[in-house]
Amino acid sequence: MMSFTACEETKPDNGGTTTDENLCPDCGKDPCECPEEYASPITIDGDFADWDALDASKVASATCATDAKWTALKSVKVYADEVYINVLMEVDADQITSDSPIDIYLNTDNSDNPGNQNWLGQSGQDVLLEGAYYSEGAVVSFDPGLYPYTGSDQEVEWAWDVENPLLAEGNGLASGAGTVAKYELAILIELLNGVELADTFGFGITVSQNWEPVGLLPNDTVTDENTNGAAKFLEVTINK
Repeated sequence: MMSFTACEETKPDNGGTTTDENLCPDCGKDPCECPEEYASPITIDGDFADWDALDASKVASATCATDAKWTALKSVKVYADEVYINVLMEVDADQITSDSPIDIYLNTDNSDNPGNQNWLGQSGQDVLLEGAYYSEGAVVSFDPGLYPYTGSDQEVEWAWDVENPLLAEGNGLASGAGTVAKYELAILIELLNGVELADTFGFGITVSQNWEPVGLLPNDTVTDENTNGAAKFLEVTINK
């Protein structure tokens, strides 16, 4: 579980000691003015019972559509508060046989910008989080890179250059746990590196095998007009 407190940033230089037993050893004040450590309702430990305790009206969810093009992602749930974006996904494990990255697309302002396109034909996304959840035959903790959209109108462009991401992979932006078939992850919002989220933002996710998609949510039935079966992003409202 990720947690944080501002005490480390505010504690005085008192040599680690205090002459008054009533003073807070961290902020040096009485009464203590340290912010309380945040306790998330979701613990990233591979035990999913805490998801059942959430208010269902505050959880955005999607399930795989009938006759979808990619079916490895069976369902996804997203719960966001002011500290974390929490995600729970169920996967057809039989379709995960090699290194498997997760791509999470955020439409930060929940606007349908037709100039921002990904290769699935979905529009509106502003940033991409990409990292592995299954690698070298084992489930790993999701710790993605953060990439801004850089394309102009109707182009598909992301800042892939390792010198240009908003945050490189492996910097603690997120963590994950679970199995190939059921996996949860938490994204630490303060590490989105200046990315501002509207109170309601858009969310989409794909799972790939050897950089080819095998799962997409939200999705829709494939038609002649919608050959990838893409659907409008989930609308996730931050619980404040």
